[in-house]
Amino acid sequence: MNVFPLLHRLFLFTFLLGSLALTTRAADVDAVNSSLKRAEANLQMVDGSIGHLTAPPKGAAGKLSRTRLDSAVPDLAAAARVIATLKDSDAGAAEAKARYAAADALYKKLDGVLKGSPPPAPQPVLAGKPSPTSKPAPQPGSAPTPAPPTQAPATTATIKLGYPHADNFKNTLFTLNRVEQDTNGLMKLMAELQPLADQLTANHRIVAGAVDKTIETQRQAGFVHNGFAKIPANGEGVAEARQRLADADASLAAAAAYFKPLHVKLSELIDPARYPALQADLKRASELERAFRNPEDLFRDRRDAAAEMYRQNEAALAECQRIAKAYARLIAQDTEYGRLVKGNCDHLQEARVKFLAVAAAQRAALPAEIRADGAEVRRIANEAVANQKPMWFTGAIPQQLTLIDEKLALLKALGGDAGAQTASEVASLKKGLAESADTLKALIIRENPLPEDRFEGPDRKAAIAVAIDGWKHQQKDVEVLAVRIPAESWSRETKHTYSNGSWYFVDVSSLQVRLIVADKANPELAIDRPVNVRKDHQKGDALIGVPLWDFKDELQPSSYLMRNKVK
Repeated sequence: MNVFPLLHRLFLFTFLLGSLALTTRAADVDAVNSSLKRAEANLQMVDGSIGHLTAPPKGAAGKLSRTRLDSAVPDLAAAARVIATLKDSDAGAAEAKARYAAADALYKKLDGVLKGSPPPAPQPVLAGKPSPTSKPAPQPGSAPTPAPPTQAPATTATIKLGYPHADNFKNTLFTLNRVEQDTNGLMKLMAELQPLADQLTANHRIVAGAVDKTIETQRQAGFVHNGFAKIPANGEGVAEARQRLADADASLAAAAAYFKPLHVKLSELIDPARYPALQADLKRASELERAFRNPEDLFRDRRDAAAEMYRQNEAALAECQRIAKAYARLIAQDTEYGRLVKGNCDHLQEARVKFLAVAAAQRAALPAEIRADGAEVRRIANEAVANQKPMWFTGAIPQQLTLIDEKLALLKALGGDAGAQTASEVASLKKGLAESADTLKALIIRENPLPEDRFEGPDRKAAIAVAIDGWKHQQKDVEVLAVRIPAESWSRETKHTYSNGSWYFVDVSSLQVRLIVADKANPELAIDRPVNVRKDHQKGDALIGVPLWDFKDELQPSSYLMRNKVK
């Protein structure tokens, strides 16, 4: 029997078994190195951030380091399981075991730092290169010692990158530079804002921009990660660039942890829905500001309104200050509504200063003006008596007296010593005019016309009914002969007014109804009884009648007319 072929086959089978075992052990070593490579990447990032610390970091930096350190655990565990099956005689086994031991030691050191109990002795090195050692805490007043740069794992010798890796690396570095620039800007902004005692004073637009910048920069960092995934880790400069990216990632995570919550708080702070009284306060501030405009016209044409505004000018200022304080956050954040509030209050204060200056000038000038008006009305009255012109007592003279009464009421509102003296002079004037008119009383009454009647509105009947009811509270047995409404329409007024310590919004219309009633003392005469009817638009247009004069008031000749004129 020829045994040579059989021996040959046996030799080949044994050789193949040996080769297979060697191949399997080589694959195991490669698996260990692959796991350690991933673990080392995470360990180096953490070591570069906290390896020099003697106390655990706080806040976002601590959370990020913990997360990255925990990410190395599965790879370390996988490497440990395979190393347990390797023999020292296996090719590359000794190097793999040493590499694992260094990685495991560095993990324990970093875990100790995060837990607040770092080992005192220097730690083993990764792949033959020294790891950063713990340093003593800085002495008070000394400058902090910067962390030493993290070394790239020397698992293999660095290689020169060829095409296309070199081109990819160049493009990746370009994006990395942009990421670092934007990250540095975010870190600078954080350094400016974090010391603020009140974080809500940070500009909401700047913070919103920082959130957008953080998101975009993280997106760009993702491109850098993708670029490094296509480049050999042991290429020249790759490890250093990866560490730069890791540092940028940590900073971006810290930026997101700071800016995003602050942005949410600031967005809530400036949300108009958070201020339910905003629209009402804005309207009040705007109306108050408008009321003090054009004081020259106000004191000349609307003296009653000028007197009212003077009486409540301090309350108006206090109200505007209250509104500004209530929306101080919106003003500080320069929002649209904040600018409206600030603008109205600023303009009110400016207009008020001018208003008070005109008021002071009026206070000084009004006594002389009233005396001049009084002298003129006396001249007219004397001429009317001398020339037997009774109509002057129902036309020009009452008009002059109305003007004098308006000026006197304003003078009293403005205060000062001249008000009482001037009021006494006006009272004396009216007494003299009444005496003059009495000499022409019969002529005046005979000449008095029936008031005009122009109003034809749909609520005419309702206004008349309210006017009659209002007068009946004064005179129950009144006999209404005719009703006249001289105005063609209602006069509407909307404003905020101050009373008893509070501001009220007023929206009313007014219409004067003239009731021509029988004179119970003289059947040949009729009496003109004016009743002011007010319509309250805030109460469903409710009507109320208020007589201009009281039933017991002494009437002037102008209030009488011949009954035969009543049609």
